[in-house]
Amino acid sequence: MILEARKPVRIADRFFFDHMLNPLAKSGVRDEIKHMSTTVRDARQFLARTDLFSSFSDHDFDVLLSCARERAMRRDEVLFQRGDPGVSMMVILAGEVRIILPGEQRDDQVLNRLSAGAVFGEIALFDGKPRSADAVAATNGRLLVIERSAMLQVLERDGAFARRVIEIVCLRLRATLSQLDALLFQDVQSRIIGHLAQLVEQRGIDRVDITQNELARVVGAARETVNRKLQEIEAAGLITLAPGRILIRDSARLRGLVLGRFALR
Repeated sequence: MILEARKPVRIADRFFFDHMLNPLAKSGVRDEIKHMSTTVRDARQFLARTDLFSSFSDHDFDVLLSCARERAMRRDEVLFQRGDPGVSMMVILAGEVRIILPGEQRDDQVLNRLSAGAVFGEIALFDGKPRSADAVAATNGRLLVIERSAMLQVLERDGAFARRVIEIVCLRLRATLSQLDALLFQDVQSRIIGHLAQLVEQRGIDRVDITQNELARVVGAARETVNRKLQEIEAAGLITLAPGRILIRDSARLRGLVLGRFALR
């Protein structure tokens, strides 16, 4: 079987692979983060090893953590919904969170899936306006919830930190625009390949734990269409399908497809 990707997947160009990994998880502790047991008391050490909080002084952490609390999350728990008051930013200490743009007829669009070390809800730090999307726990895990009042104090004192938070917001905006670009101009097969390559790059393992229903919501296609395209990609030797997960058999080739180096055969 010969499959041809009509165009390189724009969502995963050089910028995407070099910069769209989570800013908090690029500091060499990505694998360690996944297994770290963290409480509010030792969150100081956890946060200090991430790029975003690396320049914080002891006083900065005292202010920050005095207005922070740890909370558990359960799989499929709604952490906040679009329209809720934006009163905090959250750091994922363990587990994964989906950011979802809700549709009127359950045609929700998954904008991002974040893992340990990531922040979300950061837009509320600047405008204090209602949430612009839903956040739903993709797995069991733990969060550090930081109140907006504490973050504003640090932002006002630490220009470097403020710039890093702005950088995260800009990266998220670029990712959303890239996703929109893919939805408008790429075929379903290309969008699937691009998203799988993104997840492999982010997590550093050749296994993607995702259901076909969720993948369909990410790439904006019907589940039946996604299932058919996945089977074609499997037949081409790139992946192996299993219940609730996709095993990547050739990650280098997958990345090459995304960068437009060759066609899928």
